[in-house]
Amino acid sequence: MTREQCAALDAQDPLAWHRSQFALPPDVIYLDGNSLGALPRATSARVNEVIEQQWGVGLIRSWNSAHWVDLPRRVGGKIAQLIGAEPNEVLCADSTSVNLFKVLATALRLQRSSSRKVIVSEQANFPTDLYIAEGLTDLLGHGHQLQLIEVDDVVGAIDERTAVVMLTHVNFKTGSMHEMATLTQRAHGAGALVVWDLSHSAGAVPVELNALGVDFAIGCGYKYLNGGPGAPAFVFVASRHLSAISDDVYAQPLAGWLGHHSPFEFHDRYRPAASIDRYAVGTPSIIALAALEIGVDTVLAAGR
Repeated sequence: MTREQCAALDAQDPLAWHRSQFALPPDVIYLDGNSLGALPRATSARVNEVIEQQWGVGLIRSWNSAHWVDLPRRVGGKIAQLIGAEPNEVLCADSTSVNLFKVLATALRLQRSSSRKVIVSEQANFPTDLYIAEGLTDLLGHGHQLQLIEVDDVVGAIDERTAVVMLTHVNFKTGSMHEMATLTQRAHGAGALVVWDLSHSAGAVPVELNALGVDFAIGCGYKYLNGGPGAPAFVFVASRHLSAISDDVYAQPLAGWLGHHSPFEFHDRYRPAASIDRYAVGTPSIIALAALEIGVDTVLAAGR
Protein backbone atom coordinates (compact mmCIF):
# COMPACT_ATOMS: atom_id res chain seq x y z
CA MET A 1 0.00 0.00 0.00
CA THR A 2 1.44 3.39 -1.01
CA ARG A 3 1.86 6.33 1.33
CA GLU A 4 -0.87 8.18 -0.60
CA GLN A 5 -3.30 5.28 -0.20
CA CYS A 6 -2.58 5.10 3.52
CA ALA A 7 -3.19 8.83 3.86
CA ALA A 8 -6.50 8.51 2.00
CA LEU A 9 -7.59 5.69 4.30
CA ASP A 10 -6.60 7.63 7.40
CA ALA A 11 -8.58 10.63 6.22
CA GLN A 12 -11.72 8.50 6.00
CA ASP A 13 -11.19 6.38 9.11
CA PRO A 14 -8.23 6.59 11.53
CA LEU A 15 -8.37 2.82 12.09
CA ALA A 16 -8.67 1.82 8.44
CA TRP A 17 -4.92 1.59 7.98
CA HIS A 18 -4.69 -0.73 10.99
CA ARG A 19 -7.26 -3.07 9.48
CA SER A 20 -5.03 -3.31 6.42
CA GLN A 21 -2.29 -4.75 8.65
CA PHE A 22 -4.29 -7.97 9.03
CA ALA A 23 -4.46 -10.79 6.49
CA LEU A 24 -8.25 -10.91 6.28
CA PRO A 25 -10.07 -12.28 3.24
CA PRO A 26 -11.49 -9.35 1.26
CA ASP A 27 -15.09 -10.56 1.50
CA VAL A 28 -15.06 -11.22 5.26
CA ILE A 29 -16.22 -8.94 8.06
CA TYR A 30 -14.55 -10.64 11.00
CA LEU A 31 -16.31 -10.32 14.35
CA ASP A 32 -14.83 -13.34 16.15
CA GLY A 33 -11.79 -11.71 17.71
CA ASN A 34 -13.32 -12.66 21.06
CA SER A 35 -12.44 -16.27 20.20
CA LEU A 36 -9.46 -15.98 17.85
CA GLY A 37 -7.81 -12.80 16.69
CA ALA A 38 -7.02 -12.30 13.02
CA LEU A 39 -3.56 -12.91 11.56
CA PRO A 40 -1.35 -9.79 11.43
CA ARG A 41 0.42 -9.55 8.09
CA ALA A 42 3.80 -9.17 9.79
CA THR A 43 3.49 -12.41 11.76
CA SER A 44 4.45 -14.84 9.00
CA ALA A 45 7.71 -13.06 8.24
CA ARG A 46 8.56 -12.83 11.92
CA VAL A 47 7.88 -16.52 12.55
CA ASN A 48 9.85 -17.49 9.46
CA GLU A 49 12.78 -15.41 10.69
CA VAL A 50 12.72 -17.17 14.06
CA ILE A 51 12.52 -20.60 12.45
CA GLU A 52 14.91 -20.23 9.53
CA GLN A 53 17.51 -17.80 10.85
CA GLN A 54 17.43 -17.74 14.64
CA TRP A 55 16.72 -21.45 15.09
CA GLY A 56 18.10 -22.82 11.83
CA VAL A 57 21.32 -20.81 11.75
CA GLY A 58 21.74 -19.38 15.24
CA LEU A 59 20.79 -22.60 16.98
CA ILE A 60 21.32 -22.50 20.74
CA ARG A 61 23.20 -19.21 20.50
CA SER A 62 19.90 -17.48 19.78
CA TRP A 63 18.83 -17.71 23.42
CA ASN A 64 21.29 -14.85 23.87
CA SER A 65 22.06 -13.42 20.43
CA ALA A 66 18.39 -13.20 19.42
CA HIS A 67 17.28 -12.43 22.99
CA TRP A 68 14.95 -15.42 23.24
CA VAL A 69 15.53 -15.54 26.98
CA ASP A 70 14.03 -12.05 27.33
CA LEU A 71 10.83 -12.69 25.36
CA PRO A 72 8.49 -13.57 28.28
CA ARG A 73 9.37 -10.32 30.04
CA ARG A 74 9.56 -8.22 26.87
CA VAL A 75 6.14 -9.25 25.57
CA GLY A 76 4.75 -9.03 29.09
CA GLY A 77 6.03 -5.46 29.32
CA LYS A 78 4.19 -4.57 26.13
CA ILE A 79 0.95 -6.10 27.39
CA ALA A 80 1.42 -4.11 30.61
CA GLN A 81 0.85 -0.96 28.55
CA LEU A 82 -2.59 -2.25 27.55
CA ILE A 83 -3.77 -3.19 31.04
CA GLY A 84 -2.48 -0.32 33.16
CA ALA A 85 0.39 -2.19 34.78
CA GLU A 86 4.13 -1.74 35.19
CA PRO A 87 6.41 -3.80 32.92
CA ASN A 88 7.91 -5.61 35.92
CA GLU A 89 4.47 -6.86 36.98
CA VAL A 90 3.54 -8.81 33.83
CA LEU A 91 4.98 -12.00 32.36
CA CYS A 92 3.97 -14.05 29.32
CA ALA A 93 3.95 -17.74 30.18
CA ASP A 94 1.92 -20.93 29.94
CA SER A 95 -1.85 -20.88 29.45
CA THR A 96 -4.59 -18.80 31.05
CA SER A 97 -5.72 -21.76 33.15
CA VAL A 98 -2.23 -22.50 34.44
CA ASN A 99 -1.69 -18.84 35.28
CA LEU A 100 -5.00 -18.74 37.13
CA PHE A 101 -3.88 -21.71 39.21
CA LYS A 102 -0.68 -19.83 40.11
CA VAL A 103 -2.26 -16.55 41.17
CA LEU A 104 -5.28 -18.10 42.91
CA ALA A 105 -2.91 -20.27 44.93
CA THR A 106 -0.86 -17.19 45.82
CA ALA A 107 -3.95 -15.25 46.86
CA LEU A 108 -5.15 -18.06 49.12
CA ARG A 109 -1.65 -18.35 50.57
CA LEU A 110 -1.68 -14.64 51.43
CA GLN A 111 -4.98 -15.18 53.26
CA ARG A 112 -3.92 -18.33 55.10
CA SER A 113 -3.59 -16.67 58.50
CA SER A 114 -7.27 -15.64 58.44
CA SER A 115 -10.45 -17.65 58.76
CA ARG A 116 -11.48 -16.69 55.23
CA LYS A 117 -12.25 -19.79 53.19
CA VAL A 118 -14.60 -18.64 50.42
CA ILE A 119 -13.76 -17.91 46.79
CA VAL A 120 -16.56 -15.79 45.36
CA SER A 121 -17.25 -16.04 41.64
CA GLU A 122 -20.24 -15.81 39.37
CA GLN A 123 -22.35 -18.67 38.08
CA ALA A 124 -21.79 -17.58 34.48
CA ASN A 125 -18.00 -17.32 34.73
CA PHE A 126 -15.92 -19.03 32.06
CA PRO A 127 -16.10 -22.74 32.97
CA THR A 128 -12.36 -23.45 33.01
CA ASP A 129 -11.86 -20.75 35.66
CA LEU A 130 -14.37 -22.52 37.87
CA TYR A 131 -12.74 -25.90 37.22
CA ILE A 132 -9.33 -24.56 38.21
CA ALA A 133 -10.75 -23.11 41.43
CA GLU A 134 -12.51 -26.38 42.28
CA GLY A 135 -9.40 -28.43 41.59
CA LEU A 136 -7.16 -26.13 43.62
CA THR A 137 -9.43 -26.11 46.66
CA ASP A 138 -9.64 -29.89 46.57
CA LEU A 139 -5.86 -30.15 46.26
CA LEU A 140 -5.19 -27.80 49.16
CA GLY A 141 -7.60 -29.59 51.46
CA HIS A 142 -7.94 -26.60 53.80
CA GLY A 143 -11.70 -26.29 53.68
CA HIS A 144 -11.90 -23.65 50.99
CA GLN A 145 -15.08 -23.50 48.98
CA LEU A 146 -16.12 -21.94 45.70
CA GLN A 147 -19.30 -19.88 46.04
CA LEU A 148 -21.07 -19.19 42.74
CA ILE A 149 -23.31 -16.14 42.68
CA GLU A 150 -25.67 -14.66 40.10
CA VAL A 151 -24.06 -11.67 38.44
CA ASP A 152 -26.29 -9.06 40.10
CA ASP A 153 -25.63 -10.47 43.56
CA VAL A 154 -21.83 -10.59 43.56
CA VAL A 155 -21.29 -7.35 45.49
CA GLY A 156 -23.62 -8.44 48.28
CA ALA A 157 -21.95 -11.85 48.55
CA ILE A 158 -18.55 -10.42 49.49
CA ASP A 159 -18.18 -10.47 53.27
CA GLU A 160 -15.83 -11.36 56.13
CA ARG A 161 -15.68 -14.99 54.98
CA THR A 162 -14.40 -14.09 51.52
CA ALA A 163 -10.75 -14.82 50.81
CA VAL A 164 -10.72 -14.11 47.08
CA VAL A 165 -13.09 -12.63 44.53
CA MET A 166 -12.40 -14.31 41.17
CA LEU A 167 -14.17 -12.82 38.15
CA THR A 168 -13.86 -12.46 34.39
CA HIS A 169 -13.95 -8.81 33.38
CA VAL A 170 -16.07 -9.34 30.26
CA ASN A 171 -18.51 -12.23 30.13
CA PHE A 172 -17.75 -14.61 27.26
CA LYS A 173 -21.42 -15.27 26.47
CA THR A 174 -23.16 -11.95 26.95
CA GLY A 175 -20.39 -9.41 26.48
CA SER A 176 -21.44 -7.69 29.70
CA MET A 177 -18.61 -6.04 31.61
CA HIS A 178 -18.15 -5.93 35.36
CA GLU A 179 -17.48 -2.65 37.12
CA MET A 180 -13.90 -3.48 38.00
CA ALA A 181 -13.47 -0.41 40.19
CA THR A 182 -16.59 -1.08 42.25
CA LEU A 183 -15.93 -4.76 42.79
CA THR A 184 -12.25 -4.34 43.55
CA GLN A 185 -13.03 -1.64 46.09
CA ARG A 186 -15.77 -3.76 47.64
CA ALA A 187 -13.46 -6.78 47.92
CA HIS A 188 -10.68 -4.78 49.54
CA GLY A 189 -13.12 -3.12 51.90
CA ALA A 190 -14.14 -6.57 53.11
CA GLY A 191 -10.52 -7.73 53.43
CA ALA A 192 -10.57 -9.94 50.32
CA LEU A 193 -8.19 -10.09 47.38
CA VAL A 194 -9.23 -9.97 43.72
CA VAL A 195 -8.25 -12.00 40.69
CA TRP A 196 -9.44 -10.70 37.32
CA ASP A 197 -9.50 -12.75 34.10
CA LEU A 198 -8.88 -10.29 31.26
CA SER A 199 -9.12 -12.80 28.43
CA HIS A 200 -12.07 -11.02 26.83
CA SER A 201 -11.03 -7.46 27.61
CA ALA A 202 -7.25 -7.03 27.23
CA GLY A 203 -6.70 -5.27 23.92
CA ALA A 204 -10.40 -4.53 23.45
CA VAL A 205 -11.42 -2.17 26.25
CA PRO A 206 -9.51 0.15 28.61
CA VAL A 207 -8.11 -1.62 31.68
CA GLU A 208 -6.30 0.18 34.52
CA LEU A 209 -5.13 -2.46 36.98
CA ASN A 210 -2.81 -0.36 39.12
CA ALA A 211 -5.07 2.67 39.19
CA LEU A 212 -7.79 0.45 40.65
CA GLY A 213 -5.51 -1.42 43.04
CA VAL A 214 -6.09 -4.84 41.46
CA ASP A 215 -4.17 -7.68 43.11
CA PHE A 216 -3.83 -10.31 40.37
CA ALA A 217 -4.89 -10.73 36.76
CA ILE A 218 -4.46 -13.22 33.97
CA GLY A 219 -5.46 -13.36 30.32
CA CYS A 220 -4.89 -15.12 27.03
CA GLY A 221 -2.89 -14.02 24.01
CA TYR A 222 -4.95 -15.43 21.15
CA LYS A 223 -8.08 -13.31 21.28
CA TYR A 224 -7.81 -9.52 21.00
CA LEU A 225 -4.02 -9.68 21.28
CA ASN A 226 -3.88 -11.55 17.96
CA GLY A 227 -1.15 -13.98 18.97
CA GLY A 228 -2.49 -16.99 17.08
CA PRO A 229 -4.28 -20.16 18.19
CA GLY A 230 -3.00 -21.34 21.55
CA ALA A 231 -0.76 -18.30 22.01
CA PRO A 232 0.94 -17.91 25.39
CA ALA A 233 -1.06 -16.23 28.14
CA PHE A 234 -0.02 -13.48 30.53
CA VAL A 235 -0.01 -13.07 34.29
CA PHE A 236 -0.06 -9.87 36.37
CA VAL A 237 0.95 -9.69 40.03
CA ALA A 238 0.88 -6.30 41.77
CA SER A 239 4.35 -5.35 42.93
CA ARG A 240 3.19 -5.09 46.56
CA HIS A 241 2.31 -8.78 46.51
CA LEU A 242 5.59 -9.73 44.88
CA SER A 243 7.26 -8.04 47.85
CA ALA A 244 4.92 -9.69 50.36
CA ILE A 245 5.74 -13.19 49.15
CA SER A 246 9.47 -12.65 48.67
CA ASP A 247 10.35 -14.94 51.60
CA ASP A 248 7.61 -17.52 50.92
CA VAL A 249 9.29 -20.11 48.72
CA TYR A 250 6.15 -21.83 47.48
CA ALA A 251 3.69 -18.93 47.43
CA GLN A 252 3.66 -19.68 43.71
CA PRO A 253 3.46 -23.47 43.96
CA LEU A 254 4.46 -24.40 40.41
CA ALA A 255 8.13 -24.14 41.18
CA GLY A 256 9.69 -24.62 37.76
CA TRP A 257 13.29 -24.09 36.81
CA LEU A 258 12.77 -20.78 35.00
CA GLY A 259 11.10 -19.37 38.11
CA HIS A 260 14.32 -19.99 40.02
CA HIS A 261 16.45 -17.11 41.25
CA SER A 262 19.39 -18.46 39.22
CA PRO A 263 17.93 -20.91 36.68
CA PHE A 264 21.13 -21.49 34.76
CA GLU A 265 23.10 -22.49 37.84
CA PHE A 266 20.92 -25.61 38.12
CA HIS A 267 20.73 -25.77 41.91
CA ASP A 268 19.11 -28.84 43.42
CA ARG A 269 17.00 -26.72 45.82
CA TYR A 270 14.39 -24.24 44.70
CA ARG A 271 14.89 -20.55 45.43
CA PRO A 272 12.30 -18.34 43.70
CA ALA A 273 13.15 -15.24 41.74
CA ALA A 274 12.34 -12.06 43.62
CA SER A 275 10.50 -10.65 40.60
CA ILE A 276 7.56 -11.57 38.38
CA ASP A 277 9.94 -14.18 36.92
CA ARG A 278 8.92 -16.54 39.73
CA TYR A 279 5.65 -17.01 37.81
CA ALA A 280 7.56 -18.67 34.99
CA VAL A 281 7.68 -22.45 35.10
CA GLY A 282 9.16 -24.26 32.11
CA THR A 283 10.94 -23.31 28.92
CA PRO A 284 8.76 -20.86 26.94
CA SER A 285 7.60 -21.44 23.37
CA ILE A 286 9.77 -18.98 21.49
CA ILE A 287 7.99 -19.34 18.15
CA ALA A 288 4.63 -18.70 19.80
CA LEU A 289 5.96 -15.74 21.78
CA ALA A 290 7.40 -14.21 18.63
CA ALA A 291 4.00 -14.44 16.95
CA LEU A 292 2.30 -12.98 20.03
CA GLU A 293 4.69 -10.04 20.12
CA ILE A 294 3.63 -9.05 16.62
CA GLY A 295 -0.02 -9.35 17.64
CA VAL A 296 0.48 -7.12 20.67
CA ASP A 297 2.39 -4.62 18.54
CA THR A 298 -0.60 -4.30 16.22
CA VAL A 299 -2.82 -3.37 19.16
CA LEU A 300 -0.31 -0.88 20.54
CA ALA A 301 0.03 0.73 17.12
CA ALA A 302 -3.71 1.47 17.12
CA GLY A 303 -3.40 3.39 20.40
CA ARG A 304 -5.25 2.89 23.64
